[in-house]
Amino acid sequence: MKKLYEQFNRVNININIEPMEVSTLEKERIKKNVMKTKKKKHLTRNLVAVATFFIASSITIGYTFPTFAANIPIIGNIFELFIDDERYVFDNYNEHSKNIEMSQASNDVEVTVTDAVYDGENITIAYTIKSERNLGERPILEGEDGELTADEFGNRYKYSGYATNYIVQKINDNEYAVLYIFELLEGSKPEEVHINFRGDRIVDLNNGNNSVAGNWAFNFNLAKLESETQLITKDSMKTEAEGLKVAVTKITKTPISTALYFSEEVLVAKDDGDWRGVLIDYIMSDNLGNEYNIVHFRGAGHSTDFEGRKNFSRIIAKSFDEQATSIMITPVVGVYKIKDSTGALELIKEPYTIKPIIVPIHKE
Repeated sequence: MKKLYEQFNRVNININIEPMEVSTLEKERIKKNVMKTKKKKHLTRNLVAVATFFIASSITIGYTFPTFAANIPIIGNIFELFIDDERYVFDNYNEHSKNIEMSQASNDVEVTVTDAVYDGENITIAYTIKSERNLGERPILEGEDGELTADEFGNRYKYSGYATNYIVQKINDNEYAVLYIFELLEGSKPEEVHINFRGDRIVDLNNGNNSVAGNWAFNFNLAKLESETQLITKDSMKTEAEGLKVAVTKITKTPISTALYFSEEVLVAKDDGDWRGVLIDYIMSDNLGNEYNIVHFRGAGHSTDFEGRKNFSRIIAKSFDEQATSIMITPVVGVYKIKDSTGALELIKEPYTIKPIIVPIHKE
């Protein structure tokens, strides 16, 4: 601590600068990364000292110096704000994402697209929402006809072949960070896409009645990251149980993630004529004992209305530990019935696991 105080004393700050508030998002960005500086050797000690002082000042006295802040590079990235989310798979995204930094305000709500990345499996857009209005707990930008189009897609993803996923982090009462994941499941994956990202309202995912109309639109282009796809020989990576068969059909690796595609076959038997449904989740780990978060596209699921129909699903995980030699994918089976006239579902019994699929990791 003595050395740290000495560094503070050496920092040259103009104390006559007019104090102003700094965004909580900026504080969080710096705070999260200063805590990790032991792992980031490229940061100088003086920069750590300055950033630490910056945080301490803004937290203890409620304001800081905007000119001083403007001269400090943004340490870290918006993706790290989601590190505690169970779907956090974004360790390498900042290294490969494109800095966008476009802002638009409409109806007293400001949306800023900060970063975006396209790896052929997903288009992931990071953005913030800021307003004095009460936007709820999980506000997102939403468009009546969808939020994302690209000239190169034509109508391919207009009605099918894609899915959307949102991860929302509330920064404070007036500011939010959002990751929008446009999942490219079936169809063209061009080398470059000219993105039109827009919305006509901000809506709270936890309360659809809480929304703000407006007009926000952003246009930018993204180049596809390199990828490598391995088609799996039929049934060479599979697991089976009574009435169940799950197989890995394809593996695609990119610099930021690994995508595994599954074929699921489930025979769902009716009980006393009642409807039954099955959903399969997955647990992913490696031979070293590491567990991995995933972003899961579940497909249509399985039910007694579509007996014996195959279902397609996909999971996205971050890049695997370099020392790992195999991945273990454990299916978790949940069986449901309709609870009441509202159509709500309830579990018939506790979810159970079946024998895992072992996927060897091929070293380059």
